[in-house]
Amino acid sequence: MREQSRVFGNNLRFYMNRAGMNVEELAEKLGYSVYEIQQVMDARLFLESEEKEQMAELLGVTVDALYNVLDDRSYEQAGCMECRGKFSTAEYKREILDLFDAYCDVQETLLEEGLKSSV
Repeated sequence: MREQSRVFGNNLRFYMNRAGMNVEELAEKLGYSVYEIQQVMDARLFLESEEKEQMAELLGVTVDALYNVLDDRSYEQAGCMECRGKFSTAEYKREILDLFDAYCDVQETLLEEGLKSSV
């Protein structure tokens, strides 16, 4: 599930760039906050089918296109963090990204609970 969400988020960033939109414009057009769009692109906020369809339509692609894996160069040009650097195997890449996601989840929870400052 996380891998599909990462692909969706990376493709959202890619197609947003291709459409000449920035995060603020996309958020405004869809009625989301900038933070929510960033969470989707980071595979940390999951959407309902209707929301995915609305995003795809706005970007001029299909929902299926948002789940189709593109080449690393396309992702690098779109500024996708996970594509920076090489991994010796795809499995290592998934494991490292899963650990990164878990770390982000913990940090976000600490912040929400007031156990960590935002500075």
